[in-house]
Amino acid sequence: MTGTASVAAFAQRFSLAGEVGLVTGGAGGLGMAQAGALAAAGATVVLADVSAERVAHSVVSLTADGCVVHGVTMNVTDAADVGRAFGELAERGLSPSILVNNAGVSLRNSAIEATEEEFDLTFDVNVKGTFLVAQAAARAMRERGGGVIVNLASIGGHVVDGPRSSVYDASKAAVVQLTKNLAYEWAKYGIRVNGISPGYMRTAMTATLLPDAAEEQSIIDTHIPLGRIGAPADLEGLVVFLCSSASSYITGHTVLVDGGWLVAF
Repeated sequence: MTGTASVAAFAQRFSLAGEVGLVTGGAGGLGMAQAGALAAAGATVVLADVSAERVAHSVVSLTADGCVVHGVTMNVTDAADVGRAFGELAERGLSPSILVNNAGVSLRNSAIEATEEEFDLTFDVNVKGTFLVAQAAARAMRERGGGVIVNLASIGGHVVDGPRSSVYDASKAAVVQLTKNLAYEWAKYGIRVNGISPGYMRTAMTATLLPDAAEEQSIIDTHIPLGRIGAPADLEGLVVFLCSSASSYITGHTVLVDGGWLVAF
């Protein structure tokens, strides 16, 4: 690679200018980080969340950072509401060419104590919700000739990540497999589907997993060769890569962002 033109062409491969990126669960820590990264790469971003108040607050926050960002309410577990949200976005000229399927819940309980309600909610949001939003996005992307979908799984989709994780881990393992199947089925439409599996990230969702400094250090010493808990910012470079033309020959893969957890397991 030589010359200014070559450098510019290489940088352009990571640009998301002209793209519209929808991020579900966009008002949360991981969602906000990924939305901000897409916007920094040039995309117009749409934050989707079940709470209109949280959406509005997050839109204001990212707009203040210089992002071009919009919001929409969406209950990912309700096919009718997902359809309503996609219809609304189409009317607003914001039909997504990129979907980051980030919405999820983490209800931790032992396998012997877990309730039917906990099981149903976990699978409704993490699996059914991921599928319904991907399906709606793919239908629109097929009409426009292609697009990119990134599903958020978890380290728990690959290994046992704790003593109270059976239901959660099963749901995320389903997301890993769903990503493969959707990539296989939708490649003919020009739609690439990949996943990201974060390890332990410092967010509100993981507060109960990292209750104090001693427990956190124990997890680091036992599982994380890089020696620290992850941060939402650790996902930013990867999500831009997976959503850009720099990864145009990659589909069906779920990339671990885990500080080396899997190799140390």
